[in-house]
Amino acid sequence: MYDAVSSTRTTDHQDIEAAVGRLRNLHDGEAAMLAVVALGPAAREPLGALLREREPSGIFQPRCLAARALGLLHGDELLIDFLRNPRFPDSPVERAGEDAAVNAAARALGRHCPEGALDLLIEIGCGRPHLDGVIEALAGYVRAEAIPALTAGLAEDVSRNAAEAGLRAIGAPAQPLLLTIAYEIDPDTETHRRQRHAALAVLLDIGAPDGAGPALEALIGDEDSMIAAAASGVVLRFGPTSLQRRAGARLIELERGAEIRLAIEIAAIRQRVAGTAV
Repeated sequence: MYDAVSSTRTTDHQDIEAAVGRLRNLHDGEAAMLAVVALGPAAREPLGALLREREPSGIFQPRCLAARALGLLHGDELLIDFLRNPRFPDSPVERAGEDAAVNAAARALGRHCPEGALDLLIEIGCGRPHLDGVIEALAGYVRAEAIPALTAGLAEDVSRNAAEAGLRAIGAPAQPLLLTIAYEIDPDTETHRRQRHAALAVLLDIGAPDGAGPALEALIGDEDSMIAAAASGVVLRFGPTSLQRRAGARLIELERGAEIRLAIEIAAIRQRVAGTAV
């Protein structure tokens, strides 16, 4: 006997599978994603299955589109389940595709910042701060719990801007850890120096914690000119009056013969401390 209901369900399922399958077409992905989203919550499970697929070729666009569609359809549990089960392929090509999918899933969750994803995103961000999508998602929460992961993101070129924005939004609760990072000279690597400088750049906007004078005094004399300049700016805006004359003199010293990057840095600092006698 012909079952109209069963036939309709089969057709609907086939339509959904076909629509999700269109996400694999690299020339039609964006339009296909909108078509899948238009199918509503019934598309969530097939999208989750696509997101979880391994892709040895490293082609990540279909899985990223699946993650974005799940975000639009509020498929938070499927996104969280994917992030809870990380894969670390040996192949650098496949690993890059996996990272892209993780970033896309994190950004999808960041659209509405579900409470159930926060701890997981913090764990991933602390361990893999180069995943800029994870850092961007955490920045959107504006939560003090995310400070360690966001400060870790300061060390990564791809994540730094998002990490800085998130820390600025959190404000005062981030000050102590930022000062600790800026003051810590080990390891003496270019990556860590960039992290230290970024920490000071955030402090230049949100202020220094109470009792920061001794650390800032040491940082003014740092051998790295960019760090010394940023520290001088923090002192001029928020540091103890007793240090401000020295900070102003240090900026003048650094400015003499400064290469272009440092000169731009000092000009920006002077704008931030406009009205302060230097």
